[in-house]
Order: sequence, then C-alpha cells, then structure tokens
Amino acid sequence: MITSKEFELAIKIIAEYKLQMDNQLKEILHTTEKINIQEDMRGGMFRVLQKYYKAHYDIKLCWEDLKTMERSLLEKIDFDKMKLIKGCGRISLFNFKKLMVSHSVLKEEDL
Repeated sequence: MITSKEFELAIKIIAEYKLQMDNQLKEILHTTEKINIQEDMRGGMFRVLQKYYKAHYDIKLCWEDLKTMERSLLEKIDFDKMKLIKGCGRISLFNFKKLMVSHSVLKEEDL
C-alpha cells in the first residue's frame, strides 16, 4: 500500500523531472533555432557578414543562407572584430545590431 507521503514525494519527483526536461528542451531548441534576416539585410552589411563568417567560421555565406541563419552563430559574433572588416562602418554596425535585437539575438542594452 502506498502512503500519501510516498505519493506526494512521487508527484514532486515527477514535477521536478518535467521541469528539468523542459529546460533541456529549451536549450536544445535555442541553440538550433534558425531565423530569417534576409529581408532586413543590406548588401554592404551582407558582404561584411560574409567576410566575418569566412574568417571566423570558415563558412562561405550565400545570400539565400540569410533565410536560415543559426541563432547560435549570430549570438557568438564578436562586434569588435566585425568592425575591423573593411566596409563595416559605425552606422552599418549599429543597424546590424538593431536587426539582431529585433530577432532577439541581442538584448536592447547591447546596442
């Protein structure tokens, strides 16, 4: 016979396990999430992003790739390194950061 205390303990364990699984699922979804930034990207900044991806990830970025950008790679962009790339001015970088904020890649205070 199961006592009420044993039942309550079992429910508590199940609830904690569910919370743990939910958190793990959120982490997995967050790291593999793809976002579309193609419509908001300008040609000059795209060329800067191409150079950045080639230099830091050894990835050849194509215009069509902007439709399915990996959030995790966008989150890892080092803007100090990006601004050193020819063609990346202050305004371009600011607009790119605004784009990242609009897609929740960056926080607004990171602007």
